[in-house]
Amino acid sequence: MTVKKIALLVLLAVTSLAQAAGLEYYKEGAICDRKSAFCVDHMGVSVALTKMYLGDKAEQKLMAEINKVGIQDFDATTFTMRGGLNCDTKVKTCWTNRYDKKVDVKATTTLFGK
Repeated sequence: MTVKKIALLVLLAVTSLAQAAGLEYYKEGAICDRKSAFCVDHMGVSVALTKMYLGDKAEQKLMAEINKVGIQDFDATTFTMRGGLNCDTKVKTCWTNRYDKKVDVKATTTLFGK
């Protein structure tokens, strides 16, 4: 098997994992979690992006969750998405999960450009 074929298989596997997790990556610097119904950008959880990419129902669901916690207590800067993706906008990094702290390069690059 050639290096190109192996690289393609790895890319397809990563893409499949992200899709299976319900995540969608956008070149504009956003990631949306369709199953949990919210979107994020370099500043954190975004109501505006959620509405733009996922629609009015997702926006309403996100606002209901924010209001349940209380707007003053809601921290939009750290979040965990389906599949375990965990990001912290203060340190401009995303990890594959909250425990292993292995950097998720695709998500980090999408949100923070690094």
